[in-house]
Amino acid sequence: MTKKRTARDIETERTHARSLEMAEAIVSAFSGLLKEQIGVHGGFVGLRHLPEVEKVFQSKTGELASVFEKAFNESKREHEDLKWHAIKRPVFDRLMVRHFESLFFRPGPNGAPSGVISRRVLPGFFLALNMMLGPVVMKDYQDRCDEALERVTGGAYPIDWEAVEHDEDVNAVVLDAQFTIAHFFDDPYQRAAWFINIINSNLEPAKQGASDAEWLIDQRALFKLISHLLNDLKRAVADDVAWTHLALRHNDADRDVLKAILQKL
Repeated sequence: MTKKRTARDIETERTHARSLEMAEAIVSAFSGLLKEQIGVHGGFVGLRHLPEVEKVFQSKTGELASVFEKAFNESKREHEDLKWHAIKRPVFDRLMVRHFESLFFRPGPNGAPSGVISRRVLPGFFLALNMMLGPVVMKDYQDRCDEALERVTGGAYPIDWEAVEHDEDVNAVVLDAQFTIAHFFDDPYQRAAWFINIINSNLEPAKQGASDAEWLIDQRALFKLISHLLNDLKRAVADDVAWTHLALRHNDADRDVLKAILQKL
């Protein structure tokens, strides 16, 4: 029986692969420069040439530093992603977050962070989600998505989230949740103020010295989050077949009303 891979196993494998890449970059740079210097000095590099050779190597440290910096930033980002996926959280909750996780702050190529929102929003987001959907409906959605995960993946790790999202029942759950959420934004500015207050009052504690330690979500960031969260619903409203399936589950569904709400957002 194949041993189930954990988040720690995956992180170890990626760290090893990254270390190999960095080692290969050093060896490649060293051998390339050495060959170049041997050619410059007529096929032989002696002790008297070392100061000059060392000077050339030093001039290349900036390029190697860029390689290392990129590797460290990617490692940090992957570590944060794996840490999130290792948290015991219902599948439905994860599927909701997947819609806007591209907005999370991440280290950029030059080390400067890119993104719109901090992961610290998650406690407040889940609290607001529970309030909008209601605990009974939320539990039903969580149970159905947990069951779908087992049905689709059979417990395999890492999880193929795209395969899970394409499950028919999961797709229905996600759309139904978005349908309910969207109607809370009939007055988008009033609802945004409510949502912002919940998130900022329940931010996950920041790590000491973290760049987002003083960060608070604002209206612009909140609307971006909601816009991404409702992407599936936008597509369903624009597609006749998808809308028909959605409307069959919601007798009160009004396409024009939803279009108007989504347009405001």
